[in-house]
Amino acid sequence: MKIIRFNITTEDDPEMLRVLDIPAAANFEELHFAILEAVDFDATQLSSFFICNNNWEKKVELTLINMGTDESDIVPIMKDIKLKDYEHEVGQKLIFEYDFVLMWRFFLEVTKLYTTDESASHFPKVVESVGASPKQYDTLEKYPEEITDEDSFLIHELEVKNLDLFHHDDDDSDLDNDEVWDHDDIDGLDDLGHENDHRDEDFY
Repeated sequence: MKIIRFNITTEDDPEMLRVLDIPAAANFEELHFAILEAVDFDATQLSSFFICNNNWEKKVELTLINMGTDESDIVPIMKDIKLKDYEHEVGQKLIFEYDFVLMWRFFLEVTKLYTTDESASHFPKVVESVGASPKQYDTLEKYPEEITDEDSFLIHELEVKNLDLFHHDDDDSDLDNDEVWDHDDIDGLDDLGHENDHRDEDFY
């Protein structure tokens, strides 16, 4: 089984680090939940992944659910795309944005690609943890002048109402499903994988 190792940091606490191993056959939704579990966040909010270039410039967005109002607004959905559908390489950078009111931003960087005979049931897993997890709703204290009473009410409503919508059932994992995503759905995605000359060509 092929494994991707990510270093996960956050702009709000440079001392925090989580090192996460996850199968290449996992989809981005599974990575979404793995990150939240690694930093002790609840799973009640929306999120997006951004595949970035070497300068952390956002190139391709993947969303948790379809939030587009018409075909021109539709972006790829996390659960439809496996990690292995994009040719990750050591040094590849991604941004994970969570909760579009409080806007938590996590930085992911691929640090290792390897294979293992270990059971898929043992993944994803945190293999190293440095520093305390950020307090998810302390952002209210960081932006007191920007968070209005209406924002606070919205945050509470999202916590209460979205629990069922974003409930993660481990039994739904499809790590062993090898169905391949059609790269034509995202123009230019493959081109990003050639910016770094250190790709492990034997990994995929």
